[in-house]
Amino acid sequence: MQKRALALTAALLLAVTVGCAAPAPAAPEETPPAQTQPEETLYDCGGLEAAIPAQYEGKLVVKLSGRTERPWGVPLLDVYEKASLDAFEADYGRSEGVGFLFGIARLDQAAYEQHLVNDYGGVHPFARDNAGNYYAQTNATDVQFYRADNVIDQQSAEWKAWEELGALGDQVMADFTERNGLTPYDDSTFYDRSFTYDGDHAYVKYYNYYDFDGDKRMWQTLVLSQPAAQGEGGIWCVERFYDVGGEVYYAFPNVGSSAAEHYADLQAQCDAGERTDLLTPLGAALDFVRTGGWYNDETVTAESLAVTDGPDTEYFELNAAMRAALHSHTGAGLDFSDPDDPTIPLFLERLSAFTPDTWGVLGRYEYGFDWWTPIKDAVTQVAVGTDQESRDAAVMHLYLTVPGEPYRGDLAAILQAQRSADADAFDAAAAAFRRWRSPFRCARPFADIPAYPRKRTERCSRSAAAPGAASAPPSPCRCGYPPPAGAR
Repeated sequence: MQKRALALTAALLLAVTVGCAAPAPAAPEETPPAQTQPEETLYDCGGLEAAIPAQYEGKLVVKLSGRTERPWGVPLLDVYEKASLDAFEADYGRSEGVGFLFGIARLDQAAYEQHLVNDYGGVHPFARDNAGNYYAQTNATDVQFYRADNVIDQQSAEWKAWEELGALGDQVMADFTERNGLTPYDDSTFYDRSFTYDGDHAYVKYYNYYDFDGDKRMWQTLVLSQPAAQGEGGIWCVERFYDVGGEVYYAFPNVGSSAAEHYADLQAQCDAGERTDLLTPLGAALDFVRTGGWYNDETVTAESLAVTDGPDTEYFELNAAMRAALHSHTGAGLDFSDPDDPTIPLFLERLSAFTPDTWGVLGRYEYGFDWWTPIKDAVTQVAVGTDQESRDAAVMHLYLTVPGEPYRGDLAAILQAQRSADADAFDAAAAAFRRWRSPFRCARPFADIPAYPRKRTERCSRSAAAPGAASAPPSPCRCGYPPPAGAR
């Protein structure tokens, strides 16, 4: 009995001992996640989403669409620097007109075409959607940064912060494109094309002063295409044109609809027997000058227009080069006081390319500006030097294209100085002019130069007679392109 009691006691102790063993470790309690700030703030832009990084919260003011449509499209979102708005409001009691950093605008096809025509500042297309709309980043064309009393310190931390906020625009545009499944786009897609429309093309010179005073020394070059039907029966339109310096301007009708819709309507009218004037390049060019929005000259006559083979690139390049030199620091581009200036040969080459048209362009476009003095001074500086015969020939050429005084007298004095410097070189250059059959008037080319001996010069014919044929009657020619060495 005692043994049984001891055994029972031992069993109980064993059970207690086992029950008191180290308990299994409890599962750790889950730590609640930390409260995180969103990485970006989303804005609804008419069915599309734009994201602004949340780190700039409090520094920006974002305004959504709903404002009036502008010529270049519909604004969807505009972003401003809050500090500029606050400072301007503190000074003037309002916050309009400052602080703009960047925005997003949507352009339909018609609005995009007007953007190409007018080159609205601060509008930069970056994407397209499947519906044919374009999306553009908009930026201010002036400085919108503002602080108290309009003090701008570009070395300050505030200005650096402004620049950082402005640079945010590119990031927002890239995200906007990807987030909304848009196709990246930029204007080079259009500008890199040689023509707006495929197919046949035609060129027409527009003498924009002819109806005023009969002057045909200046012209714009209109480029025409068939925007609807091709070939016979298709209407023509002016798609672009070049000014006297070769600068290109794009032409789209400003009628509230796209060019494709407008020209399809005109083609339908033409097919019905109306607007048949558009069936020829000249007729379409005349309509463009009258109503196209660039010239709006309702009195223009057909005599102001002429079909041509294409753009005259030599005409463009010389006009552009001379005008650029004139306006380089008010003629500083024509300073050849250094006799070793490496650009002197190029300048002499340009003098040798002058035509009466060049004088006409300078006279018209530089009206009110003393453009002749810097050119005359430059010619004086380059008149004498190495390779004298080429220098003489360049000035002789310029002299023979001159329209009259005071240019003729000034150039005659320069020619006299050239002959005094090297009579043999001068006579050799003059002899080349007598041998060459120029298309310009040159019966006695240098007879009024005091130091030049009076020599009888033959009157040249415009074309040589065919063998066995009667000689062509002599006619005065017009001196314009005498070559420095060898006739061309």
